[in-house]
Amino acid sequence: MFLSVIILFVLFFFTAKNYKNNNLVPKGIAGFLEPLVTFVRDDIAIPNIGKKADKYTPYLLTVFFFVWINNLIGLIPFFPFSSNLTGNIFFTFVLAFITFLVTVFSGNKNYWKHILSPPVPKALYLIMIPIEIIGIFTKPFALMIRLFANITAGHIIILSLVSLIFIFNSVAVAPISGVFVLFMSVLELIVAALQAYVFTLLTALFIGQAVEDHDHH
Repeated sequence: MFLSVIILFVLFFFTAKNYKNNNLVPKGIAGFLEPLVTFVRDDIAIPNIGKKADKYTPYLLTVFFFVWINNLIGLIPFFPFSSNLTGNIFFTFVLAFITFLVTVFSGNKNYWKHILSPPVPKALYLIMIPIEIIGIFTKPFALMIRLFANITAGHIIILSLVSLIFIFNSVAVAPISGVFVLFMSVLELIVAALQAYVFTLLTALFIGQAVEDHDHH
């Protein structure tokens, strides 16, 4: 985790330095990161949060790059990498809990009104209010499980493919296992970015529901 923090700091330090030098056209690392930053801002934060997106974009960017970098670190099979951090449920719990805190403390009166006084007949309040309150907790829980399960599943499949060599106790299985491991590794590269995107998108969606100005029906 500290290694990913260092990588994150170095990447954005040099990116900031590039813009500080008044370079209108980003170069090097800045040229690579700028499209990703604008993507998170324009395609995730603004559509889901609206006019208050600028307030939460730094958090969304941090979540996106932090999760993505840790996913990639888990795919590099040698020291000092190879740690499957996002496959640790305690790690995903903390990330989801932070999103939970941001969402709850950002909730406006419309958000809490929808939960404590849902737009249904009053006879249904006894059922709907507990469901709405439970929903506050199930959303971050889904975030936690989704990231943990998807990352862990990929690593288990790769481990299973390698284990086939020892299960069959035959070198002849090695080329077949190797091809499938290579395929899964490439697929995991896509999953690494996809899961960072999904986690960030759902975080933005939950925050957007909490800060929207009109009643949500």
